[in-house]
Amino acid sequence: MSPERVHGFTLLEVLVAVFIMSLVLTFAFNAYRGIAGAYERVAEDGSRDRSARVLLDRIERELTGAVMIQREEGADPLLHPYVFFAERRETADSSGFELRFITQTPLRSPGGPAAALALVTYGVVPSETGLGFTLLRQEEPVPVELAKEVTWTTPQVMADNVAVFTLGFSGETAVADGGWDSTGVEQLDALPDAVDVVISLWEVAPDGEPWPGEQLLRSVGLPVRPFRLAPDDAPVQAAQCTTGGVTPIACVNHFAAQIASASPSLAAAINDAQTQVQDACWTSDQPSEALERLKSLMRGLDGFDPGACP
Repeated sequence: MSPERVHGFTLLEVLVAVFIMSLVLTFAFNAYRGIAGAYERVAEDGSRDRSARVLLDRIERELTGAVMIQREEGADPLLHPYVFFAERRETADSSGFELRFITQTPLRSPGGPAAALALVTYGVVPSETGLGFTLLRQEEPVPVELAKEVTWTTPQVMADNVAVFTLGFSGETAVADGGWDSTGVEQLDALPDAVDVVISLWEVAPDGEPWPGEQLLRSVGLPVRPFRLAPDDAPVQAAQCTTGGVTPIACVNHFAAQIASASPSLAAAINDAQTQVQDACWTSDQPSEALERLKSLMRGLDGFDPGACP
């Protein structure tokens, strides 16, 4: 009886099977790598896009609270702290602006106390990566005198590798493709009606080649219009002081030159004094708490003369 034959694969058949399997695995791996790469690019692009939109939200919130108080006729413009200033900044591959304004809606941490007025600056500086700009933000107390020039002391980095951060302004005194200067003749003590903010962040392709991302536009209306601390039709309070008293604003104007060069801690006191509108006349018999605090802070300063006020 002949032995039973055992069926199997020849070496050639095994090699063909291994070759086909390797082709299948190669195609599957390439497809997976392509899908994973596309997913990463979409996720990264989406992250940069979300960052740009969050940044627009923050800028919009502060711009909508921008305020401007018109100076009194004949007042020294250097002693007027309210400013809305924007100027273009350019590099070889990116376009940016510097924006400086006073807002009543500055950013604050969740659950934090409501903030008072603040001087806020957004500005671009060349990125340390060599690609575009770094967008900075700085918040300061409202100064005693005009603070138009920017000195970066405690800036926050809002975004890096910024391709575009440009601003457009609409209003009666707006200049096409220009900035805004509330200290200049044409736009003196004026706010734009609206600001168009455009932001684009640089993206990096898988091969390492940078390209500017989508430009996102946000049109922000400025609902608060410039106003005076004392309305034009309000009675002149100084005329009521017929018994030797003086108005708080008269004392503030007298001290203005000294306050301008004093410690920044006087900023809060001067703001309190400027808003002390309920005591039309201040006399020794009826003192003003705000002005008493102001005088106490100024005692000891070189050249301070308290004799101008009771």
